Amino acid sequence: MDLLKKYINTKFGIDETRFLEVLQKSPGAEGYILGNLGEELFKEYAESIGYEALRIKEKPEGGNNAKSEDARGDFYIRKKGSLKDEWLVVECKGVKSNSEKRSGLTKKSSCLTMLNKHSIEREKHVASIYKSGSLAYEKAKIEWEHKNGGTFPEFGWSKTNPGAGVPDLTGLWESKDEIKNWLDTFNESDFDDNAYWDLKAPIRLLQTHMPSTRVDLVTKIKSTGPLVSEFNILCVDLFLKTGKHEFAFVNSTELNHQGKSPNHLQQNYTIDILTAKDNFKRHKLLKPWYEDLNLCIEETKPKYRKLDKSQLDGR
Repeated sequence: MDLLKKYINTKFGIDETRFLEVLQKSPGAEGYILGNLGEELFKEYAESIGYEALRIKEKPEGGNNAKSEDARGDFYIRKKGSLKDEWLVVECKGVKSNSEKRSGLTKKSSCLTMLNKHSIEREKHVASIYKSGSLAYEKAKIEWEHKNGGTFPEFGWSKTNPGAGVPDLTGLWESKDEIKNWLDTFNESDFDDNAYWDLKAPIRLLQTHMPSTRVDLVTKIKSTGPLVSEFNILCVDLFLKTGKHEFAFVNSTELNHQGKSPNHLQQNYTIDILTAKDNFKRHKLLKPWYEDLNLCIEETKPKYRKLDKSQLDGR
């Protein structure tokens, strides 16, 4: 602790108490620290299962213009001992801190609707999402090809886990009325912002958050969300919603793209929904998500890339 005390005093000119007060009032600073911590923990995990992990610069010399379009991740990885110039780019993210608020779950009625769609009416909900995504794609395709005269990228959504993802909560309740009765056992305060933030609410959404805006070089479409081609593997640290640093992995080409821009990923994907009904148990991840990096790579076979040394961070 003496080392931390000295660091805070030297870097910021204040004591630990004042530093803590400021940090607690700065969600952005906390998020930045958690993001960097997630990256370090991923690196340790990858190395522990036999990979070498080379950090990619956040901003190479020359700024964003010098950033390689296919190395917009945090690490290059390959198996230790390999002499082949074959690497995978891994992007590390945390889960969205205010996903419940953004989804309107500060009201019991919204929670009821969401839980019903993911349990009692999941099959109907899945079909509806796939249909709406397909229709949005077809409309965008017709408009784009009419305007540009080329061939629009193909539609590639999963029929069993479409859109941003539909975690499977079937079996937790027998009817919508049963869900309502369960929700009514909680107070209204159990659904406010603080309850969700403190992990005291009865529901936790595990969602990604990727707000960067990109222009697809193929279609020239500008949209908020990374391009599918920017990295091979997305690694998500679930700490903010589970209280533990545990990872979920996915091949970027296996994720459902944006309905109106097939080369863009969506900002938010729902990995899982935890509830107090089953003591916040993690459910079996639906494809394309994996808990094991090796299995994700073995089964989805991401395309290897050449190492671009200009993108490496020497720290």
